[in-house]
Amino acid sequence: MRSRSLVLNSRHFFVFILVSYAVVVSLFLGADTRNYLVLFAAMTGGVLFLRLGLTLHLQAFLAFALFSIMTVLSLFQDGAGQLLSVGLTFLYAVGYFAIASLLDRVKDKRAFLMKVMRGIIYAFAMLCIVQMVTSLAGLPVPNQIGGSSLWRHNSLAYEPSQLGRIVGISMLCYLMLSRLPGEPERARTYQKLWVAFLTAMLLSGSALAVVAILLVYGLSRSLPWLLLIVMVCVLIWPTVLLIDFEPLQRSVVLISSLRSLDVDQVLGADHSGGVRVAPLLIYLRDVSMAEPGFWLGYGFEGIEHFFQGKIAGVRDDNYGAGFLPGFAVVYGVLAFGFFAWIFALRQLNQITLPLIAFWAILMTSSAINTQVFWYGLIVIQIAWAASRDVVRSSASVKP
Repeated sequence: MRSRSLVLNSRHFFVFILVSYAVVVSLFLGADTRNYLVLFAAMTGGVLFLRLGLTLHLQAFLAFALFSIMTVLSLFQDGAGQLLSVGLTFLYAVGYFAIASLLDRVKDKRAFLMKVMRGIIYAFAMLCIVQMVTSLAGLPVPNQIGGSSLWRHNSLAYEPSQLGRIVGISMLCYLMLSRLPGEPERARTYQKLWVAFLTAMLLSGSALAVVAILLVYGLSRSLPWLLLIVMVCVLIWPTVLLIDFEPLQRSVVLISSLRSLDVDQVLGADHSGGVRVAPLLIYLRDVSMAEPGFWLGYGFEGIEHFFQGKIAGVRDDNYGAGFLPGFAVVYGVLAFGFFAWIFALRQLNQITLPLIAFWAILMTSSAINTQVFWYGLIVIQIAWAASRDVVRSSASVKP
């Protein structure tokens, strides 16, 4: 039987590690813009496995097999030079599994996670307001990092588009958890959270955040409502450009250009958003299923082969391939599918499906060794754990 203090400590550690994956604080950024807070949190998670006797589940052993495959492929294709990248992926995963194991010790997972998601959203919204006020007053802007300006605020993210991903999937997680059986939230609490959510997203000034708002609203609806929303959007699509809101206009132009599947046209529509989509378009255009590299990977040299000099306005040493298609290029489609199954598709149910869709659309363009990518996977995992816990509780009370 666990003591009350152990449960409380587990909750505190859970919140510390989860929040560290969600936020970026300039104080903890190195000269290479690496967030050392999240790395420390991940290492803390590793220590907790020994200190608290956390349990490793089947998912962790499957991930260990995947990382072993990645190590062998790296050694075979690139030598020992790229093992540091695999090691960093493993470190992020340690924090992921620590969070999953710590959550096992929480009884009312639904209420606890909804409270945590609310806290994250409120924190981003409040700092956005503070950054706006200090910008207008000509005062030093707290936590101003990349991409911030008078009407573009990063809040607790590295840059505005990262804010859109983090706050967006946090809000979607809250909404999906609210569907589970349990004490309903008060209407006032629900309304205040929506205000905080929209405040953070709109003050970010990010086109991606606008897309994230639409995704959160659409994916949180039931299937008939979602279909109706899609139909209405298709009908009013040509008139959206009449709305004088620059991030929304950029989003519409970019999405419209995707129908062409032409890299230059996508980059011309909106370069900031286009550089996130361009690597996938190039990969789909140039890859061949007949090549062994398609299945087993091309190694890190494949990144140069596919993308060097093909994305206008991007330095040759900064391809921005992200997890998709970057991981598939380096390690192959088989390893890519194995990774996606272990960390996303294996957790598929009615609650996690919208979260997986959000992660696939907006977060797979991030590199695998980034906190925003792993935060998305963590949110999927904890929502799945909460839904599974509710199902088990319901089954146990049946006669």
